[in-house]
Amino acid sequence: MSGKPAARQGDMTQYGGPIVQGSAGVRIGAPTGVACSVCPGGMTSGNPVNPLLGAKVLPGETDLALPGPLPFILSRTYSSYRTRTPAPVGV
Repeated sequence: MSGKPAARQGDMTQYGGPIVQGSAGVRIGAPTGVACSVCPGGMTSGNPVNPLLGAKVLPGETDLALPGPLPFILSRTYSSYRTRTPAPVGV
């Protein structure tokens, strides 16, 4: 869930507090995998190829992170489905 833990309503936190609100869009107990956030459908199988699109997809990687009041983070992803997206330096 975008790097954050997920839980069901009624589960307990580490410190014993019950979880009383939740999102209907959260799926727990589904097949494991990394959903492709850059592709329609967000597949969790076929890594690194999205079986719906036939596109090669590599999840994001952080190359550089500088902490501070205004943190600077340089990260990248790759999807052959988006090769024609106009961007500087062919990114």
